[in-house]
Amino acid sequence: MTQHISFTIDDTVSRILAQLTDGLRSVLREELVGVYLYGSLISGDFDPDISDIDLVVVMTTALDSIKFNALHRLHQSVVERHPDWYDRLELAYISGAGLRAFRHQTSTIGIISPGEPFHLIQAGHDWLISWYALRKDGLALVGPPIQSLIDDIPTHVYLQAVSEHICRYRDSVKKPHNKSALSYIVLTVARGAYTLSHRRATSKIKAAVWAKQLYPQWAALVESALRWRANPHCDLRTAEQIRPEVADFVNDMLSRLSLLDFSPAERDRS
Repeated sequence: MTQHISFTIDDTVSRILAQLTDGLRSVLREELVGVYLYGSLISGDFDPDISDIDLVVVMTTALDSIKFNALHRLHQSVVERHPDWYDRLELAYISGAGLRAFRHQTSTIGIISPGEPFHLIQAGHDWLISWYALRKDGLALVGPPIQSLIDDIPTHVYLQAVSEHICRYRDSVKKPHNKSALSYIVLTVARGAYTLSHRRATSKIKAAVWAKQLYPQWAALVESALRWRANPHCDLRTAEQIRPEVADFVNDMLSRLSLLDFSPAERDRS
């Protein structure tokens, strides 16, 4: 079963998705279970100038070296045809068994994402946030509905994973970063704060609007983070000069969230 995209997308993105899905069918053949679109293209916050294309490819088995090399060539061919999309493809390749059992065991998955070449990793419960978002909103370009491939993830389990994830930024913000990385931290923590406060996920852009309204003392920083995301060179300050304010923002957000209760609620079963 293949679902049709019910919203308008950029012509270039349509061509990239078509090239990728055709290529995946050709490379994986009977091993291809499904191709699933999620992320900003689904949430409505997609920016054709800076956003990534997020896809998850489910297979009958884990990648072997032959398939890995063929997929690497496919990624390269897409970028050769669409050079503006260099470092803006985010694809994850996982077996159906690995996706079904991720909360209890790790499996080998293939990953290509901004800043990272195509490579293999071991992934399990640490991918819960991504798989929750995929199960909730993922759109099948090829294959059955994604909900048939991922077991239900209780809301309180997801919220606890979000809390643990954004708490790690208390330490990671201290490490050397460029302004793009600092923008990512601000917007990710804002999104995490929204998610934990409302018990539901949202996009970075919507979370930024919420954070600016609710916490006016941080509005300028959040607005700056949106600008750094689009153009890190728009601000003459260095990452070293910006980092202390970002660290203060992270600490403030985490302190506000520390008293929230993520225990199971009736709505988790709805």
